[in-house]
Amino acid sequence: MPAIVNLLFNTVSTNTTISFSLVLPLVSILSLLVGVGGHLLMWLVLMRNPRRRSKPSSVLLLNLSFADLCALLTLPCVLLSASSQNWQLGGGVCVLLSFMTSLTAGVDIFSLAALSVLRYRIVAPSTRPPATPAQVAGTVAVIWLVSIAMALPKVTYIQFDSGCTWSVGRGHWLGFLVPAFLVYYVAPLLCIALHCGLIITHLYRCRGTLAADHRNKKATALLIGSTLVFAISWLPYYVLEFVNVLSPSLDSVSSPVSWPASPAPSSTTPSSSTEVSLLWEVTSLSAILLICLAPCWNPPLYFLLSKPALRQLRGLLPIMHQHWRAATFLRHIVPKHAPTQPHSQPGSQHVPPQHILPATQAQ
Repeated sequence: MPAIVNLLFNTVSTNTTISFSLVLPLVSILSLLVGVGGHLLMWLVLMRNPRRRSKPSSVLLLNLSFADLCALLTLPCVLLSASSQNWQLGGGVCVLLSFMTSLTAGVDIFSLAALSVLRYRIVAPSTRPPATPAQVAGTVAVIWLVSIAMALPKVTYIQFDSGCTWSVGRGHWLGFLVPAFLVYYVAPLLCIALHCGLIITHLYRCRGTLAADHRNKKATALLIGSTLVFAISWLPYYVLEFVNVLSPSLDSVSSPVSWPASPAPSSTTPSSSTEVSLLWEVTSLSAILLICLAPCWNPPLYFLLSKPALRQLRGLLPIMHQHWRAATFLRHIVPKHAPTQPHSQPGSQHVPPQHILPATQAQ
């Protein structure tokens, strides 16, 4: 899969006309704080309830959340490099960031596809029995193995020469882009759309109890919402990559290597070239921001569409606040240093005051 590092650190030149070094670091910090906090609360709610965490759907949600956390941990690299507008983290971090970007994106979308199949088996158990814990564990293992296998080949094409770029020509770039677009985007989204359509059709035809229908609708809405977030976040990136490869007149700075671009038509004026450059920078920055914010949306969707999880979160927040207040109170009342006894002079014997008799009683 094309690495975000290619788009991220080579799209905008050092003489950029937009505030690339200001906007992206601020969004990265916001995404990191909100995303990590939301996913930790999600894990806390799911793991504290033994009945809830043992459900197959909860296992896939935790797997999806873990992949989002791994993606969020790459944002400090984005923050540092965007602030300096140069890659200063070395070749090893360049390869690792490229690998983690592809790995987490694959785990995200494959987990959503598996969740759509699982939801259909739960809603329509007459078609196939619900998944067993062993089947869910095997599904999670397959998701990670396939994602690793898809992310490993591109690591060999990363070239580190005072920058983080790809050493592959324009002609071979489609060999990476088209399979990645089909495997990481089109096929999983078609699978999710198919099963969501089957779920909605089954719920419309087979009316169950009011509570069961409400739960199934909420779970389906969560799946659809998470899928839409992924689709909207990654679609601009793929569009820019295809435009970059297929447009011979676009001399973009986001090329994997400095491949020779075809000469532009003679009618192109400097003003139109500047407009194209500005448009490319703005759209590229927008695509980057969407990808940086993508790992943050699943926890809010989960708590908004799951009333039991929201009630449990509301019950946990006062307890966490009480523990924090108790810890703060103890830090204030416990002395930091124990009082020390005054040192006596050498050769003198210290006598407690209550043992000293008055002069009238000593006679």
